[in-house]
Amino acid sequence: MTSPLAPAVSAQQIDRFAAHGYLVLPGLIPPTTIQDLRVEADALLGDRLAKMVAARTRDPRVTWWRLANGKPYVLKVKPVVDLSPAVTAVADSPTLLAVVTDLLGATPKLMDNKLMYKQTVDITAGWAALPVLGEAVRKHTDAAYYATRGYRRVVTVAVCLDRCTATAGALRVWPGSHRDTIEMIPTAYQGPVVPDTVAPDTAAVTLVAAPGTVLVWDAALVHASGPNTSGHPRRLLVLGYSPTSPDDGERR
Repeated sequence: MTSPLAPAVSAQQIDRFAAHGYLVLPGLIPPTTIQDLRVEADALLGDRLAKMVAARTRDPRVTWWRLANGKPYVLKVKPVVDLSPAVTAVADSPTLLAVVTDLLGATPKLMDNKLMYKQTVDITAGWAALPVLGEAVRKHTDAAYYATRGYRRVVTVAVCLDRCTATAGALRVWPGSHRDTIEMIPTAYQGPVVPDTVAPDTAAVTLVAAPGTVLVWDAALVHASGPNTSGHPRRLLVLGYSPTSPDDGERR
């Protein structure tokens, strides 16, 4: 099917997405909306952290660990759509849904949502037994994780709240890898990861993007991101959509 608001993306973009597994759509989200998301993202994280510290209890929504220097490091908060009106408005926006509808070839439903922070936090966390890990998100795909939960096809959308540069830990993708059977190796704390022999660094594309840009990729695409060494925030709102009907799960 096609979106009633189509063409949200061109036929060439749809073909490119099918072949390479990702798209970069600059300026899709207006600056006022981006600012609303930034404010709510910071408030939401501050609230979750304050409650954890007060109760000395880990929040299941917060994925965090400790860096080698001892500082607590927050990767993401998930889910967030029920905590943030700004997130809900973006996730349900006709503009975004039209794009996803055209790329899925089906009516989409929201099945995953999170705010990615990738930042150290200045809190008292001696009470928390946290693993010691690095800042990089290792090479992986999300398709197998989603498949075990009954989702055969997922399109992932990331709204850039900040400037995503290579030094800020911009998303890296391996074009066309969503069409391959990918070998993955289990890890203790970061789930299955893709070995370098399967996805060499020389084949990666770094998606440098300005605030308001929307990055879209097939959940089966190999992707990763490096540490944020820019000294500036690199927040992303990440949304996952699957077809409303399970019969619409095949790639085109």
